Amino acid sequence: MNDFVFGPGIVLLALFVVAGYTIYAFIKASHLERMAKIEKGIDTNTPSNGRYLELKLGMLMVGIAFGLLLAHFIEKTLKIDEVVFYPSLMLLFGGISLIASFFWAKRLQKYK
Repeated sequence: MNDFVFGPGIVLLALFVVAGYTIYAFIKASHLERMAKIEKGIDTNTPSNGRYLELKLGMLMVGIAFGLLLAHFIEKTLKIDEVVFYPSLMLLFGGISLIASFFWAKRLQKYK
C-alpha cells in the first residue's frame, strides 16, 4: 500500500474537516440559541455565561506558566531529563488556577 494514503496527508485533511465542522456547529448552535431567545422575548445583548471570562483566562495562563517554570526548575535541579513534568504540571496548576478563579468570581458576585 502507498504510505502517503495513511500518512500526513490524510491526517491533515481530517484535521481541517473536523475543525471546519466544529466551527460550523458552533455558529449554528449560537444562531439557534439567539433565535430561541428572540422568540421568548429575552434580550440577546446581555452577556450570558461569559462572566469573568478575562479573570478565568488570566488565571489559567498564570497557572500554566507557573507549572512550566516549576517543571523546568525540577528538571534542572534534579538533573532528570523527563518530559513528563511539563504537561503534568501545566495541567495540574492550570486546573488549580481555574478552581481558584471559580471561587474568586463567586466572591466578586457576592459583592455586586
